Amino acid sequence: MACDDAAALWYDLESPDEGEEREVEASLGIDVPTPAERAAFEESARYYEERDALHLTATLLGRRDEGMLVSGAVTFILAKGKLVTVRQVRPRAFDIGQGRASARIGSAQTGADVLMALVEGAAERLADLLAEATRDANALSLQVFAKEHTPDLPDALRELGRIGALAAVAHDSLSSLQRLLVYARASKGKHGLDVARISAHARDVGELERIAETLQPRLSYLQDAMLGLINANQTNVLKALSLATIAFVPPTLIASIFGMNFKAMTWFDEPWGPWVGFALMFAAPAILFAIARWRRWFS
Repeated sequence: MACDDAAALWYDLESPDEGEEREVEASLGIDVPTPAERAAFEESARYYEERDALHLTATLLGRRDEGMLVSGAVTFILAKGKLVTVRQVRPRAFDIGQGRASARIGSAQTGADVLMALVEGAAERLADLLAEATRDANALSLQVFAKEHTPDLPDALRELGRIGALAAVAHDSLSSLQRLLVYARASKGKHGLDVARISAHARDVGELERIAETLQPRLSYLQDAMLGLINANQTNVLKALSLATIAFVPPTLIASIFGMNFKAMTWFDEPWGPWVGFALMFAAPAILFAIARWRRWFS
């Protein structure tokens, strides 16, 4: 929206240049934080009041150039009944004309209403992502532990890594939203924020955060199980190599002995000498196989 529009409630700055930032600052009398300030993690840099303006920064998920999901800092500034957002990512809640958040933004009366609509839209998006991650984890679990079909474990492990990364960034985003709502509730009297609405959003975000936390141990268990299956497969390969060693190394040793051609080994030149060698070549692995079975080395 143009900054000279007196009826405008929301100024959305996506990857703004210095000119756009100065225009908004001059119009509303605020300081737009720099990218370095928006990326800070300390509470004092993310939640504060300055020049009668409330600054709140959350880590939200979005897409950069329609690629993979990325997380980035989104700063909300409430000043003079209007809302300014500064961001590099593209959260779905910010897409005007799409989704449930857009309808709530259209009915907003103040900048605080727009803020609540955006927070609610971000929480709904994170809920959808957590539900997707849970479904994918359940499907992957059934696939990995199925008896009739063994999946490609390296591919399954990569899929698990994708699910785990999604769950981790969703949890980080929910944690930042929870802290944002706590600070906003403490500042409700100055900026027209509805404490009942903030409390309701805080409860919803807190519940989603607990869901994300319970998903992490399940993913860790599934990862341990998959690594165990990979180790079991490798153990089976080593067993096969051990069997091949038992089968071929003793005959190779006996053949080497028979090929020494020492004059003192006169019985090698006897007519029955080769047959003795053949008999030893078959007898040696057979005896080793019998010992291995008796000791249950490959059970």
